Amino acid sequence: MCGRYALDCSGIEVGRRLDGLDINYEISEDDSVNFETSYNIAPTQTAPVLTSREHLKIMNWGLVPHWTKNVVNSQPYKTFNARKENLATSKMWTTPCNYKRCVVPVSGYYEWQTKGKTKIPYYVTRKDRELIFLAGMYDHVEAQDFYSYTVVTGPAPPELEWLHSRMPVVLERGSKEWNAWLNESKTSWNESELEQTLKARCDTSVMEWWQVSSKVGKVSNNGECLISPAKGAVRDFFKKEDKTNGRLIKDKQSSHFGKSLKQEEEEERKSLGLRQRDERHKENSDEHLSKTEEEGVEQKSRVNQKAASSKRSIENMLRNSINKRQKN
Repeated sequence: MCGRYALDCSGIEVGRRLDGLDINYEISEDDSVNFETSYNIAPTQTAPVLTSREHLKIMNWGLVPHWTKNVVNSQPYKTFNARKENLATSKMWTTPCNYKRCVVPVSGYYEWQTKGKTKIPYYVTRKDRELIFLAGMYDHVEAQDFYSYTVVTGPAPPELEWLHSRMPVVLERGSKEWNAWLNESKTSWNESELEQTLKARCDTSVMEWWQVSSKVGKVSNNGECLISPAKGAVRDFFKKEDKTNGRLIKDKQSSHFGKSLKQEEEEERKSLGLRQRDERHKENSDEHLSKTEEEGVEQKSRVNQKAASSKRSIENMLRNSINKRQKN
């Protein structure tokens, strides 16, 4: 969905930005001065819209159908988004889809990521800070000269599913989707054409996003500070210092960027097991060597003892032989 966005230029500056992008448009003097820079545009507020008739018009966000009798009693905050899946079948959307299409220029839009009971706001914008154009539709209550618009949304692509299941449909200036959506002569659409033209895309080489302050959730807050990265949102996930011994260790959250903590612990256990096995092997080897050396010494001692005993026997035999000769 898209319930909040920013436009960092006034009505006159929007016209200049469109000139720089070679986009044709017409704007009344009143509309050129009736919009000031806002970083927190919310439903029921006014903002510039570029129609398929090349009119840059200040309109109220939240579409009020042309058949509405009393604009004051309408509830435009319920129609600030239109699901593209319903455009060809809903009575609310078929007329503006066929005859009153537009694009909504924005600097970026906000989306809230839900984590349990907590909602975390993110700001999505272009890397080159050029204007983003969201597919939209508008209507006009002639009796009260009231213009209003809605932003078309579709299922989020894989790149942004983690943030929200839906996103506003972005039309790239000059693309075939842009030309088809702003082709005033096309007055009927089928579901297949809408699916092809209004497919939600996110080119990561063009777009970027970051977490912002929760202050954006309050409509009365405004200012460039709302699109600044939230304090503490940008940090090094790869490593942090272990103050107990001064060494660098991987943060648990770094598992998205490399080996998981569990894998590292398993490797450490294996490494420790190998070291212990090597130590046991060394101890066994030393013990075996020690036993071998001891056995060698004992064997040598026995050989020496046997040789000494043989020598004594021979000496005794010689002495006995000499004694016998002397007696004879």
